[in-house]
Amino acid sequence: MKSLKWAFLALTLFTFTLNSCKKSGNSTPKVTNTVALKFNGTAYTTSTITATYSKGALQIIGSFNSTTVIHLLIPTDVKVGSFDLATGGGATIFSAGPTVDVFGDSGTITITSFTGTIVEGTFQFSGTSILDGNTYTITSGTFQTNYTTQ
Repeated sequence: MKSLKWAFLALTLFTFTLNSCKKSGNSTPKVTNTVALKFNGTAYTTSTITATYSKGALQIIGSFNSTTVIHLLIPTDVKVGSFDLATGGGATIFSAGPTVDVFGDSGTITITSFTGTIVEGTFQFSGTSILDGNTYTITSGTFQTNYTTQ
């Protein structure tokens, strides 16, 4: 009877120890590190991204190739929410080769998640190229990336 009590106590302690152990798992969110958009209907996607956060400002640069780049900027008070380009809440530039540099005149950058290391959101805008004078639209813009703090 005495050995049964000790066996039961040992089993109880063993079970308690297993259940109280801290679970180890990878709780780090998976980041795709992508920027995607449609420029006048043509889709672009890249995983070549640089993102920095400094003094309340966030800058994201995605390079699609050696001549095609998207630049997104929120100059102050970065948080989850929408930033209007027309009022200066955000700024965008899309460069496509030697003839197209589109500065966003109207549109939005929307931050959907902003953690200590990851930012993600959407954007859309239209603007006139300072190089050829034509109006262009950027739609279906998305981004998700790690950022560095400076």
